[in-house]
Amino acid sequence: MLGVVPNPTVTPADEPVIGLALDGLGYGEDGALWGGEVLFVEGARMRRLGHLAYVPQPGGDAATRQPWRMALAWLDHAGLAWEEDLPPVRHVPPPTRAMVEQMLRANASAGLPAPLTSSVGRLFDAVAALLGIRQVVRDEAQAAVELEALVDPAEAGAYPFHFEAMDFDAAPVFRAAVKDLRAGVGLPKMAARFHNGLAAAMLEAARRAREQTTVTRIALSGGVWQNVVLLERAVGGLERAGFDVVLHRRVPANDGGLALGQAVVAALLAGG
Repeated sequence: MLGVVPNPTVTPADEPVIGLALDGLGYGEDGALWGGEVLFVEGARMRRLGHLAYVPQPGGDAATRQPWRMALAWLDHAGLAWEEDLPPVRHVPPPTRAMVEQMLRANASAGLPAPLTSSVGRLFDAVAALLGIRQVVRDEAQAAVELEALVDPAEAGAYPFHFEAMDFDAAPVFRAAVKDLRAGVGLPKMAARFHNGLAAAMLEAARRAREQTTVTRIALSGGVWQNVVLLERAVGGLERAGFDVVLHRRVPANDGGLALGQAVVAALLAGG
């Protein structure tokens, strides 16, 4: 976050804010794996306004170590065939692809792990795998970090997200990225178009949330916001649109701040 001007604002714990929570994943109220949420937060009360479209996470936790799994899930969600010219498809032998396809088609009662997820962290993994950057990771967020490192700062293009009310869908992102990949567009341009598109989607989500709630203060939290490229583009757009943006300064945006947030909510519920 060093490239972003520090925000000196201290927000009272009970002041309402719009929250854009972008993270790896965690269980949500509906039993799905959340990680791409638009929230209305007021003290200890939280209401989910919208989220990234659900896709199955084939293999459960295995998908966090093998980004190709999320790439196949997103390609399937976008109605795109698993053609051999696509890096994540080429990486996986046909029997393994057939197993993943079975996971995507089965329901939970079939005993095949493919929980639904709205995780933006897993979306980054999927895009990195689609572009051929990383199919298997050794370290947390490795694929996302490598995708960010490729960004061409001069590229102004953006991959589109589709909005349905407050929910946003990355299917058009994959359709556009596959088209660019087959046209021979350079990876730095493609990486930039994904980051630019996600920043634009966050601005649109914030605008829609403001229309519903009249709240103009917005808090950005979750490990995905450690991505400086995304953070700078999103904050710039939000501030130009009249939002008062609250950023992490002393507490980490990722899991390092989770326990403190839980303690604050517990104190508010207890009347402390």
